[in-house]
Amino acid sequence: MNKSSLTGIFLDAEKRLVLYYLANNNPRVTEETLAKATKISADKIREILGLLQTERLAKFESEHGYTLTPKGLTGLYNYHKTVSSL
Repeated sequence: MNKSSLTGIFLDAEKRLVLYYLANNNPRVTEETLAKATKISADKIREILGLLQTERLAKFESEHGYTLTPKGLTGLYNYHKTVSSL
């Protein structure tokens, strides 16, 4: 994915909601937990998590569930910093 597509991830409200949830609740986040907490369908959660993993913004560990990667955390921080300065 190119840089503008990566930016699109942060501009999408549902994807950003998942990123914020992961940032606040690392580790041990399951698909079911995300779906319930965000009120996003399980199918959509799987789609978002797949995209986040492809872009290396999140990862899955069998003993810990989903978590943000350093790249994901940095990207979310930079997005938040940029938006809050507008």
